[in-house]
Amino acid sequence: MAEASKRLVREYETIYLIRPDTPDDRVDEVKERLRSVVAREGGKVIRFTNQGKRKTAFAIAKNPKALFVHCLYVGKPGIVGEFERNLKMIDAVTKFQSIRLADGVDIDARQVEQDVKLTLVEDEARPREERPEFGERPEEAFGEPDLGED
Repeated sequence: MAEASKRLVREYETIYLIRPDTPDDRVDEVKERLRSVVAREGGKVIRFTNQGKRKTAFAIAKNPKALFVHCLYVGKPGIVGEFERNLKMIDAVTKFQSIRLADGVDIDARQVEQDVKLTLVEDEARPREERPEFGERPEEAFGEPDLGED
């Protein structure tokens, strides 16, 4: 009988990008809005991870950087559609992607974790490797000249 009382749902993760100039209080508003969407749909948010500003592979909305936020949650299959619908309505969100991680997860067994905010060292000055100018080659690349003397 204990098996019948389990509520089995799916586990999902969604990564969404927010414009880099968005203030922290607006980022928190977005997070709380999404948390309420998941709760309204009968799911549970496990954790939000704010990964900070990062350089994107290509410019998104004319910005080379974005604020990356990862959300891990459990719920019924329709929860992803509602989650993404709300992301589309938020102007600060530029891109998002959702992935199903697992099927048959017991919603009561998953514990809610504290939200995480990672602090990245942004654009730390790294010394660049010295390279010769175009067309110049370092002398050690050639080795000793072969003069043909035996």
